[in-house]
Amino acid sequence: MNFRRIVAAMLLSLFSFGVAQAAGQPLHEDYTELLKIADTMLAAAKAKDEMAFSAAISEGRSVAKDQGNKGNSPRLQRVSTAFIKAKKAAKSGDFAAATTIIEGAKEEMEKPDVPPTYGGTTEGGGRKGMFGEY
Repeated sequence: MNFRRIVAAMLLSLFSFGVAQAAGQPLHEDYTELLKIADTMLAAAKAKDEMAFSAAISEGRSVAKDQGNKGNSPRLQRVSTAFIKAKKAAKSGDFAAATTIIEGAKEEMEKPDVPPTYGGTTEGGGRKGMFGEY
């Protein structure tokens, strides 16, 4: 009976260690395909082609959904929401607003990945507070 408890405790500790390692990994996502689709959306919006724009939006949403299944990314959620807003704007005929929304989504995708700063420290090791750096 004691042996079973020891084995169970060891297995649970190994499992929890694996989960802790997985949770600490940073998200590195590749937005190259979504950026190409966003360029297609912009070209269709400038040409005021609603069919091509909605087809590109559908393709972009499916790619975003596939990438979203790999990891839970706030940036990808913002991009997907922007695609929905742009589609609604294009359906109403406001291609200028759709272009602005897609350009904002492109800027969001092109932002560099910032390494996490655990505990609120900066790269130099100091902290930026309300009254300056200390």
